[in-house]
This record gives sequence, structure tokens and C-alpha cells, in this order.
Amino acid sequence: MEKMLENEPQGKAWLGFWCLLIQQMQSVFTERMAQFTLIALVVFEWLVPVGAELDVPTVAGLLIALAMIIFAPIVGWVSDRFSKHKVILVTASAQVAVLVGICLAVTLRNMPLALIGVFALAVSGAFLSPAKIGINKELLGSKHLGFAVGIQQMTTMFATVCGLILTGWLFDHRFGGMERVWQVVYGPLLMLTVASVPAILLVLVIPQVPARGGPEFTLKLVFSHFIHVANLWRDLPMRRTSFGEAFFWGFAVYIYLWAAKLPKSLTGGSEEFGAATTALMLGLVVGFGVAALLLRKRIELGWVPLAGLAMTVVAFIIAFMTPVGWTFSVALGALAFFSAIYLVPLAAWMQDQYPAEQRGMLQAAVNFQNCIAGISAVLVICIFESGAKALGISTALVFRFEIGFIGIVCGFVTWSILWLLPGSFIRLVGGAMIRSIYRIGVVNPERIPPKGGALLLPNHVTFADGLYISAVCSRPVRFVMDEAFMAHRAIRLFVSIFDTVTIRRDQPREAIRIIIDALKKGDLVCLFPEGQLSRTGTLNELRRGFELIAKKAGHPLIPIWCDGSWGSIFSFERGCFFSKWPYRLPYGMTVAFGREIRSADGDLETVRRGLLSASAAAVGRRFEGSAWCTRVPKAKNPATRKYMANHESTRRRIWVNGHQIGQVNGLQRHQPFHVLSGDTSVSALLGVLLTFPELFGAVCKTHDAVNGDLAGAWVGGDSMRREFAHTQLSVEVVFYDFGESALEPILRAGLLHCPCLALDGMVIAMSMPHPRKPTDGSEEQTGHKLGTWGKLLPGWFLDSPEGGALRAFGPAAPEHGLVLPAGSFLDAEGFLNPGKV
Repeated sequence: MEKMLENEPQGKAWLGFWCLLIQQMQSVFTERMAQFTLIALVVFEWLVPVGAELDVPTVAGLLIALAMIIFAPIVGWVSDRFSKHKVILVTASAQVAVLVGICLAVTLRNMPLALIGVFALAVSGAFLSPAKIGINKELLGSKHLGFAVGIQQMTTMFATVCGLILTGWLFDHRFGGMERVWQVVYGPLLMLTVASVPAILLVLVIPQVPARGGPEFTLKLVFSHFIHVANLWRDLPMRRTSFGEAFFWGFAVYIYLWAAKLPKSLTGGSEEFGAATTALMLGLVVGFGVAALLLRKRIELGWVPLAGLAMTVVAFIIAFMTPVGWTFSVALGALAFFSAIYLVPLAAWMQDQYPAEQRGMLQAAVNFQNCIAGISAVLVICIFESGAKALGISTALVFRFEIGFIGIVCGFVTWSILWLLPGSFIRLVGGAMIRSIYRIGVVNPERIPPKGGALLLPNHVTFADGLYISAVCSRPVRFVMDEAFMAHRAIRLFVSIFDTVTIRRDQPREAIRIIIDALKKGDLVCLFPEGQLSRTGTLNELRRGFELIAKKAGHPLIPIWCDGSWGSIFSFERGCFFSKWPYRLPYGMTVAFGREIRSADGDLETVRRGLLSASAAAVGRRFEGSAWCTRVPKAKNPATRKYMANHESTRRRIWVNGHQIGQVNGLQRHQPFHVLSGDTSVSALLGVLLTFPELFGAVCKTHDAVNGDLAGAWVGGDSMRREFAHTQLSVEVVFYDFGESALEPILRAGLLHCPCLALDGMVIAMSMPHPRKPTDGSEEQTGHKLGTWGKLLPGWFLDSPEGGALRAFGPAAPEHGLVLPAGSFLDAEGFLNPGKV
């Protein structure tokens, strides 16, 4: 079943999950209302006549905790030994039977029998808990587990709130005196019993899941509470996470009792008591729902310390508030809201880590710990109350001490989590910052395997590529970094926080071993195969290291292309890294995941083709909208008329080609370039003349003749070539040559000749100036190469369908591609060669 869920869960699984939620809501609502009603009956029958008091929800909670504690080993064993589907079905049926017994006890006015029924309901809930929690992953898999946990907690709390409110209404508005209590209770209990029968049918819709096995039942199992807890603690991350989850339940019980008791005594039993507890519960309901939305795509532990920080701040704010009024209720609701955000990622991560054959046992151990934490919270509140009475401290002051105490505890727990999970926290906050600066589109994110090791191989244009990839990847990523960068303190901190794989170039075997070990551990490892940042915007020559890694590790390779990163402040566009203002915010870019490459096929050529194909997918996603077919360039010149004469699909291709031109260090953004009027080699290049200038703020200036006093870029063909032959140059000029004789070099002072290739009006490859070295230790990179048309632009990939002529494919190409000149090939450095001329 779980192998199937490595992909998206099927419709039956989702239907089963929603049926489970409805059945669970009915079960929790029935259980809580029956418990609240019968315990309130005890108050009316036994305590009111003698003037005693009893907190009904607290007693119900203690009964639930007692059942969880007593039966923890057995309920975990049952959930693993038998199919969770059957366990849910049996507990739903058992609940009906218990309710029938309770109705009989009420008919006979037998209070002891009714109280046995109350405890039996708690036992039924204890058996249901590990099964309903454990089945989430078996139905929906890891990807949707965070969403499932949040929705499940939300519906459970909502059902509890409804049960409490309706019970309060029943006793406040239906009772006419103690002599009518039994009659009034019987009707609602009978309705609950009847309504619980159809809920059994919902369980039948839940897909069957296999039993996970387990040992035979022995009497020793009944007393194996701490053995199961020890099994939970053997895994250090799970132990720490279970402590974090137990803290939530202790915190929740503490805050509930605090809100229920102290504000009531401060206000003399006013309505503020009900408002405070209602605010807490509604805050939890909303918080769990929001957490489900936040985790709908993946489990993100970074929310835990962030929510913990918010809990700490709000708790200290409440400590200085007067416990009356709507502002106080809102503050309590906010405290509960953030605590729900705190819990859901922890609980989802725990459930995702459980081994399938021990899921019930470990969840029961977690429930056991949670109950102990809740009881401990009750004891702490009692200690505060007893100490206040003994010392004669006023109730108002104790109120502030208690909430201040829980604020301090929240702060300590949050600090501990930040110390343990700094990477998750920084990844969440940093990812949010990156997404506020960049509008990042994602293509084929499902190609990231849901689990297991894989080697990610992206292009490398900016220092922030790792942040872009982390922001869109469904799993945490470990990056490979050259140890040469470790001299910087900030880099060392980054490496320690994000578990980065550091390598030394003088010890390649050791570096490869480290990466292979990480892959075998099941990590996603990101290695930039170019080995350096591209200072041209195009793909550099790939290094061979990943080939050996792929063959030895046996894990798949996934090429990735980040489109649009050229031009950001982190790229070398404008001739430097960082020292420039962004063109605009937010800045749009796209990350495309290429097709998975088997380790046996992971050679240089295959990976390069995968990267170029991913670049075409990334560029294509940017221009999917129909608006690109109808958008008209603002420029008014003969080129605009040619543009309007084209079919809509061709217009889209022209916009795509203009974008491609802007992704390399050739024609500069927001800078002028020059063309000759009547130059036929350029007149068909509408991407150069129209869409590139409009997309990137460049200015196309037309001249009747070449002016040797105008520096910068000149774009033309054979006619411009002839002009340069007899024009005196007083400044340095870059000539982007699209003519038929482009491959014939022009050697003269002050002129950089850059051959380029365009087919059917689309620019395929461009030569460009060599980028300068940012530091003396930087590697040389080339922008042009003698005898070539320059670098293939991002967004193109080359293929020979059925062994025919080499063609250029991509979103700027027609369906069957553009046929390249015979003999053309792409060399290892990314230059398009004409072959034999």
C-alpha cells in the first residue's frame, strides 16, 4: 500500500480519509457529549445537594487520560497486530454497544453503571486513537500527511467544542429542577446512540489496509508501558520530537485550567469564564485548520520554532493584561492558535517517521507521554494554587505568575528547538523572504522522489541557486560545497546549520565517498555539475565527478534548470555579483525539474541534454498564457508590422526568443544597441528588434551607416560587415554578426567580432565578450570561440529525431523543431559548431 503512495493517492484513498474524518467527528462528539452529560448528572445528583463543585471537562479529560495510560501497550499492539481499518470498525461498533448500555443505566437510574459506561467510552477512544492516526499515512502517504494531521486535529477539537457547548446549553436551558435531570438526559443520549449507527457505514468506505503483524499476546504486554517508551526513545530525533509534542499537551491542559479557574475567581463567576475557554478552543480549531493549509504540500518543521516564538511573546503579553474583555479573549485565542501551528508539524513528522510495523505501538507510547504531560500540568496548577493560599498571595498576582511561568517555559522550549532545528527555521524564514523577492514558478515538482536518495544537478548562475531550489523542493536538500569557502565564518555557520557536504578538490575520492554515503542515507544531494558560477548565463562545461558518483551510488540523477536567475542581484549580469540594485521586486523566475536519469545512464552528454531540456521546459512555462499570443509590442516601426502579420503561435515564439536573448551576457539589458536600416540579416529577427527591448528595457537604434564614434553593441549581417571594413573606429565596438559569412573572423583593433546563428527568425546561439574574472583566483570563462556560432541560448535543446538531421527544439521552435546546418554539433563547452565547412 505504501509503495503505491509514493505517487499521488487515488480517489478512493481521499474518499476514505474524508469518511474517516466524518466518522471521527461523530465518534468524538458522541463520546464527549455523553461524558460531559453524565458527569454533569453526577454534579446534579450527588454534589449540588451537598454544595460541592466539579469541573466537568477536566474530569472528562482525566478519564480519557486514565484510559490512555492504562491501556497504552494494548491499544498500540492491537493497532499493529490487526488492520487499522478493522480496529476502527470494531471501536465504532463498540461505541454503539456502550451507548446502549448507558441508555439502559439512565433508564434504571443506576449511576454506577452509567459511570462505568463513561469510562468504557474513554477506553473505546483509547483503542481508536493509534488506529485513526496511524492510518493517515497508509491512506495519503508522506506528502499529504501534514495536511491530514492538521485537519484531523481540527475536526477533533471542533467536535469537542460542539459537545461542550451543547451539553452546557442542555443543562442551562432544559433542566427544570433536579427531579427532571434523568428524563432530560435520556433523550439526548438516545439520539446520540441512534446517530452513531450510520457512522459505522462510513468506516466501510475506508480502504482496507494490511495488518502490520506483531508478537503474540502475552500478559507481559499489559505492563510494557515503559518498554514501548524506551523503543520510542531509541531514535534520538523521534525522542526529541515526542518531548516537543508532549509539551504541547501539557501546555494545552495548563492553559485550559488556568483560563477556566483563575479568571472565574477574579470575575466572581461572570461570563468571562465561558468566553476565555471558548476563545482557547476556537483558537485551536482555527490554528489546526491553518496548519493543515501551511503543510498541504510538505511537512515543514520550521513552523515549530516560529510558532514557539509567537507563543512566548503572546504569553508574556497576556501576563500584563486584565483578564476581562474581548481583547483578553482574542489574546487567548491567539495563544491557542500559535500552539496549534506548533503541534501539527511535530505530530506529522513523527507519524511520517514511524516504521510501518510499529506505527501503532509508537503512537500509543506518544499518547502515554502526552497524558503524563497533561497530568503534570494539572499538578503544577495545583501547586501554584496551594502555594498561593499558603503564602497569602492574591489571586490576581497568581494569575500573572502562572501565565508568566508558562511564557518562560515556552521560551526555553523554543530556544531548545531553535538550537536543534536551526536549518528548518532558517529555511522557512529564508524561503519566505526569497518568495517575497522572487515569484518562483515550478515545473514538474513531482519528479522529486518522495523518499530515498537522489542527486540533483542544476545549472549554476547565482549564489542564491540553493535557496531557490530549497524553496520549491518538497524535501530538505543537502548541498555540496567546496571546502575552499570554509575560510569565511558565515559560510562555516551555513555549512553547520544546513548539513552541507563539504569537499576538497585535492581529495576527490574522499569527496565522492561522502556524497555517496549521503545518497545511501536517503538524502537529496544537490551538486552543481559545472563546478563554478556561470558568468555568461549559459551552461558551462560539465565536470565529470558526478558520473562516478552516479555509478557507485546507484541513485537517480535529476537535472534542474533555474530560468530567470540571470539578471538578479546575485548573478554576474552587469559585470559583478551583488553590487547592483534589483530591476524590480518581486522578480520572476522558474525552476524546472527534468526527467529522472538512471544512474547507469548518467554520463556527461545525457546530463547536459537533460539540463537543456529542463531549460526549455522552464522557459516554456513562463510563456504559457494566451496573453503572449495577443500582446503587441509598444514599438512602432516596420518590424512591428511584420510581427502583426504572424500567426498567434509565432507571436508567442517571438516573445520567447526575446526572453532567451536576455538570459545571456550578450546584448545588455537597459542599454542601447545599434542596427542598420535595410539590413536583411536583422530585419527578420523580431526577437532582437522588438521583444528583447520591450522585455528588458533595451533600446534599438537604427542608423543609415555605421558610426565609428558610437560605442557598444551593433547587430547586423553581411552589409554591416562591409561597413565595418572601411569605417574608422574611435571607440570599442562589439559586432553581433548574423550574416552568412559570420564564421569568417574579422580581425581589427577596437572591434570584437561575435558570430551568431539565427534560423527562421529565431536566435539559436550567440557569441559574446569573455566575462571578466571577479577575483584573481576565479576560473577563466569564455564567451566566444573561433569557428563557432557561440553559446547555445537557454531554452533550446538539440536532438536528431529518428537519426535524422540535428534540430533545435524548445518553446521558440515550431512543433518539428528548426533544422540546423548539416554537420552542426554542440561541443563540451556549450558552443555550437558548424562541423566541417
